[in-house]
This record gives sequence, C-alpha cells and structure tokens, in this order.
Amino acid sequence: MAYNEERNIRALLESLLRQTYDDRIARIVVVASGCTDRTCDIVTEFLPKDSRIELVAEGQRAGKIAAINTFLATAQEPYLVVSCGDLIFKPDTIEKLCAPLERERVGMTGAHPVPINDKRSFVGFAVHLMWDLHHTIAQRKPKMGELIAFRNVLRSLPTEALCDELSVENQVRAADLDVVYASDAAVYNKGPETLREFFRQRCRWIAANFQVIADYHLPVSTMDPGMLLKATASYVRETKPRLDWLVGVAAIELAARAKAYYDYHVARSRQKYRVWDPVATTKSLESEQTPAHKDLETV
Repeated sequence: MAYNEERNIRALLESLLRQTYDDRIARIVVVASGCTDRTCDIVTEFLPKDSRIELVAEGQRAGKIAAINTFLATAQEPYLVVSCGDLIFKPDTIEKLCAPLERERVGMTGAHPVPINDKRSFVGFAVHLMWDLHHTIAQRKPKMGELIAFRNVLRSLPTEALCDELSVENQVRAADLDVVYASDAAVYNKGPETLREFFRQRCRWIAANFQVIADYHLPVSTMDPGMLLKATASYVRETKPRLDWLVGVAAIELAARAKAYYDYHVARSRQKYRVWDPVATTKSLESEQTPAHKDLETV
C-alpha cells in the first residue's frame, strides 16, 4: 500500500524479488493511492522484469484501509501479506512470516520490525525503545505491527477502522483462529527523525489502539500498563540506557496517550487518523549505511 513512496518503493520491490520464499509468491500488488510523485513510474519500470508485479493506480487517496480493501477485492491466494511502502524485507522475511500459517489453527502472523534509526540521537533512541518494547511484549502476547500475513478469510475491513493490523486481527480471532508473532521474521523500517513527527505518529497509533479496545473489545497488549512496565524493566536491566532519555520518552508517551484519548474519546476528531499526513523522514531506507541495504547487496 503506497502513497508517494518514490524514495523507497524501488528498494522494497527489489527486496521482495530476492525472497527465499520466491517460488511461493504468486503476485506482488502495489496499490498506489493518489500518488503525486514518481511512485507509479518506478513500479512501472518493474512490470517487464517480473510478470507477478501488478500496479493498481488509484486517482484519489482514501487511506490505507481503503487501499487494502481494493487489494482484498481481487485476492484469490490462500495466504495474503499486507505491507506499507516504506519497508525493506530481509531475504527470508516472507518465508518466516508465513511459516506459522502452515499450522491449521493459525490465522494471522506479524513480523518483527527493526528500525534503522541512529540510536545516538534522542529521537532515534525513542524509536528503538518503542519497537524494542513492542518486540518484548509481542513475544509474550502477540501484537502485530508494520507487516502481517493472514489466511484469505476476510471480505473487507471496516472503512471506519484506524489500524489495519488490529482490524485484521479482530476478524481472524472472530473466525476462531490463532494469532502468532513471528519474531524471527525481521523487516526493516524507519521511525521519525524529529520530535514533532515522533509525537504525531505516536498519537495516531495510540488512537487506533483506543478504537480497537472500545469498538472491538479486543485487548491491546502494548496498552497494558503491567506488561509495559515489565518490558521496560527488562529493557533497563539489559541495556542500561540513559535515564534522562528514558524519562523523556516516558513523558512524551504519556502526553501522546493523553492527546490521543482526547482526540478519540472527547473531541471525536477521528477522521484525521484515517487519512493522515505522511511522516516525511520515515521514507528513506535506501541509504548505503543501513543494514537493509547490506542485505540487498549480499543476496
């Protein structure tokens, strides 16, 4: 699912074409919604290279949920993988992500997002901290994020949904199927580089969690204070981070939760979280300094 992803879509497609699971990949569909940059042009360059690649260019941007529903409407394959356009896959990501689906009871899996941000800056530290805590909590109680795979048992996602991963999880659990966190299915992403963007992204993700809790009555493990405190304590013991930075991130997180709660429950200004402004600094994973780039070079 892509909106103005010209800075990363090439690297994403190249990483998909180098998968160890290649013989099982039937189609690679790029749903480009209202793009005003070169995203569609770059995808078009790949069409002659691999017949499995398809481009669905939508004239208007209606949000990620709408783009996913466009994909679901034509999907016939037994397993489906949904990704945003600003990720880069390790060579074995899809294989490890889909492996649990071979078990009859498993209906959905989620990958392990690994940010490439520089930990030496405060915002980079904050990005890594959030995904490290997500990883620790998801190992205890699955929490999906960034990249998911699921059995083709869905007709569509509700248009009012704010988070695709949690909306899929709700329907999978309703079908009495299990959800598994594929911790060894690593995928590279990039978090915001500015404090303003980090705060805005946290507000959006937290608002989506509030919706799932309120509307679907689905527990969200990363919103559980007990699990979060345990994961944080483990993180502190293992990494011994700067305490001033740790306290700073905690303060930002509390402020983001307060604002998201106000937006969702009080002001009810939910529309801005359905079609959001992209976080510009998360769209450049192709740097030669990233481990993602090295993976591409060594395959």
